[in-house]
Amino acid sequence: MFSIRIKIWHKLFFAILLVVMLVLAISMVLSRLSFQQGFTQYIEEVKLKRLDGFRLALSEQYREQKSWAFLQENPRLWHQLLVESNMLPPRLPRGPDGPGFGRRGAGPRGGGPPSELAAADERHPPSPPRFMRERLGLLDAARAQVIGPPPTTKHRLLPIQLERQVVGYLTLRIFTPRRTELDQQFEQQQFDNLLLTALLSLLIAIIAALLLARLFVRPISGIAKMARQLTAGQFEVRIEKIRRDELGDLAADLNTLVETLEQNQRSRRQWIADISHELRTPLTVLRGELEAMEDGVRPLNRESIQSLSLEVKQLKRLVDDLYQLSLSDQGSLSYEKERVLPLELLRGVAEGFIVTMQQRQIILTVGCEGEGPHLLADPQRLTQLFTNLLENSQRYTDEGGEVKVHCEVGSSLLIHFEDSAPGVPPELIPRIFERLFRVEGSRNRDHGGSGLGLSIVQSIAKAHGGELRAEPSSLGGLTITLQLPIDPKR
Repeated sequence: MFSIRIKIWHKLFFAILLVVMLVLAISMVLSRLSFQQGFTQYIEEVKLKRLDGFRLALSEQYREQKSWAFLQENPRLWHQLLVESNMLPPRLPRGPDGPGFGRRGAGPRGGGPPSELAAADERHPPSPPRFMRERLGLLDAARAQVIGPPPTTKHRLLPIQLERQVVGYLTLRIFTPRRTELDQQFEQQQFDNLLLTALLSLLIAIIAALLLARLFVRPISGIAKMARQLTAGQFEVRIEKIRRDELGDLAADLNTLVETLEQNQRSRRQWIADISHELRTPLTVLRGELEAMEDGVRPLNRESIQSLSLEVKQLKRLVDDLYQLSLSDQGSLSYEKERVLPLELLRGVAEGFIVTMQQRQIILTVGCEGEGPHLLADPQRLTQLFTNLLENSQRYTDEGGEVKVHCEVGSSLLIHFEDSAPGVPPELIPRIFERLFRVEGSRNRDHGGSGLGLSIVQSIAKAHGGELRAEPSSLGGLTITLQLPIDPKR
């Protein structure tokens, strides 16, 4: 099946462009409607403004006549008042010299009496336009109809005041005014200008969308390039962080990830090299011993067999520790946790070291008395932890030295394992939990361990929610502090 691959910057470009076009279209429609409505209101307001003079004329007539009865008695005066107020075009009578001559100029604004207006209109009866006849009306102060069409919900009431008192209401029917040709031309001109503005805005939006899409995609392209280089094993690549947004944070996180991968690769290579060295050493000794026995250089006696057995035990210890550590890394090291008393387990483990330490004239003191708090832990792994820590203290304490174990109970359980000389240089203390790291330079095979014991202990402590810390001891050696959380159900 054929499929088209669309790049992400194309998607961003069209997405931004589509949004801009949609906004422009909606803006044009709303602007057009708003202009039409506003223009219509403008025309209507202009006509309403023209009614101010008409209302003033009506109020003056009311002042003279004291009522609206004169309009009810002579409806033609209504039309004449509209003409004199420029609300209707006048119908000029024909005089001897042509249209417009012979017309009396007296009217409401000229102060002439209504009878004269009526007489002039009798010779030339009014013929007001239909739309004006249907739109304008007059109500008295009680809103009773005087003249014109009756008011409806589509009428506006314009008060007629005389000395700040409402004496009547002028009614105006609301309708959509007809636009003249000039109005239509003006409206079309405004629409053309709006359309031109929209096209120019669209052109600017296209250019901006193109630039923004490429700008947004640039760091993503760098990340993709970095991923390809990482796949090829090039861990020295880095992304320059020049942005202060989420993409910049992503670049920083990826740089941190690459640094971690690079460090892990170096650690893995060093790990493999160290394991090879550790395995090669006992195998080389065994091979040398066996070849010496085969050649008759070294006799096959009890001493030789004990030497071979010692190397085999060292090799087995290393293999077992490697196996335990690999299980811990994979999360396959089984833990069956239950409520236990760690101090009882500690005292039981310490009893097994009393004889071996006495053989080396090392004084073992356990100052953890009483039952102590309960912990949710695996008793077998916790026993392994205590064993490794005491074995480490025994192995790296000179004959005639001292090993002291004491406890503190608070929000958590603290167990301190202190030993006497030799100590660990302060700069090397942070490294003692590293795998295959040993402080002794001679690598004494008789007393030195595999270099994995403290790493295993660290894994067991973390699996129980605890941690290990190392610091110089007041006895001249090293103090390792084990912190374990206390079971709150105690």
